[in-house]
Amino acid sequence: MSIFKSPKKQNLGAQIPIDAIQQGFIDGCAKWPPESPTAAHVEVLGYVDAPDQDCYSRDIGRSFHLAGRTYYIFGDTFCNDAGISSNTVQVVPDRSRPKDAYYLDKDSNGRVPPLIDMNSDEVKYLKYPGNEGKRYAFWCFGGVVEVTPGIGWTWYQKHLFSSGGQGELIGVGIARISHDKDDSTGRLSCARMPGLMFEQHQPLFGSFSTLVEGDTVYLWGQKGTDVFLARVPKENCQQLHRYTFWNGREYVDQMHMAVPVLRDFQQGQIFKSELFGPGLPWVLIGVTRWADSMVMVSAASRIEGPWDVRPLFQARGIKTPDTYQYCAYPHPWGANAQDNQLLVSWCDHWPGGVILANVRLDSHPRTHWATIALDSCTEQAAHSVANRATEICHAGDVQYAEFSNPRSLRLWSTDERALRSGLNMIRLRMVSANKEEAEKTQEDRPRGYSFSGFLAKVLGRGCTE
Repeated sequence: MSIFKSPKKQNLGAQIPIDAIQQGFIDGCAKWPPESPTAAHVEVLGYVDAPDQDCYSRDIGRSFHLAGRTYYIFGDTFCNDAGISSNTVQVVPDRSRPKDAYYLDKDSNGRVPPLIDMNSDEVKYLKYPGNEGKRYAFWCFGGVVEVTPGIGWTWYQKHLFSSGGQGELIGVGIARISHDKDDSTGRLSCARMPGLMFEQHQPLFGSFSTLVEGDTVYLWGQKGTDVFLARVPKENCQQLHRYTFWNGREYVDQMHMAVPVLRDFQQGQIFKSELFGPGLPWVLIGVTRWADSMVMVSAASRIEGPWDVRPLFQARGIKTPDTYQYCAYPHPWGANAQDNQLLVSWCDHWPGGVILANVRLDSHPRTHWATIALDSCTEQAAHSVANRATEICHAGDVQYAEFSNPRSLRLWSTDERALRSGLNMIRLRMVSANKEEAEKTQEDRPRGYSFSGFLAKVLGRGCTE
């Protein structure tokens, strides 16, 4: 993928709220939406395995970075005759060899110690009469986010299983994960915070997907079949009163006002990528709760969505090819998004493990784009521009996205003429729609100022350069 951007913004004068237009093109970004589930070219690499270590069956297999190192975190890990660890971590020494990952610790029986372990109260509970055979499980479906170099947080699901294998979800806890600076091998330590962050009847924020953008951690979590979104300053992850929740329009303090942003997803990960070009920087890879082994993909212009979910490819097991596959996750570090490639994993049932595959998507020949900056425009004016852009673009071959930081609009199309036509149509519609508003508010603006006039000038200039 090659990217061209106009060398400088257009200066439009101090009195013009829309202060710049940039135009350019990108060669070879992945097609959105994918034409069909067969449009992805899948090369199965095999199981995540260390060549010189015992092969243990396990699931999840989500990756994360800490202190410049790359790790996989797993769920239930069957350590052969040594028992089960509910979560384990392997380090990836060489990112160019993503299959080769290593456990840094094992006991004399071959059991791998969990990253997140029981506290003293949980150990004591399992020793009570009648609790024989029970076990706690701590599963990190949402991964680990690094908030400062070498320090991260994970939001883990806490479960209690009976001796017969029936599990009960207790809630979501939070743990601080840190890298030992004095250990050159990359060992990690874990400190669980007391209690739970979210109860079982609440959305399980952080246990579906997490990411850091700027100074903010974004957390997705499920409640029933719905997925909700929250955010928190990255320095306040352990302070529940600092969390805010997406209500469909803005982030609010009241958790009960949160609305779903996704439905029917079982596992997945949201990440930032250039895979689908400039207007869709947020990508989701995952699987639904329908147990059909279909790996799904979605892309959005904003981190809050809306998410347009499409099938990407059918996952298939190696040791259990006839069972449904689950826990699909992307690993953006493992392939070049500019070549429309993505490293993806999914889980094969016992006695299988985590399967890795290179996935290549079909590409567009060239995508043309134009960005209209609104960072000095009034809220009302920006809203009017966005509404008109939506109407025009939905009727043609031009796509549109609105961004909040910095505030801007982006239009893009594989047809350069369609893009220019879209800009002209927005200009004409906005001149007509805003003429009356500009006249009504003329007394509040500098002499000679007209919103419709400057918008016609700005967008007209953008279409002719």
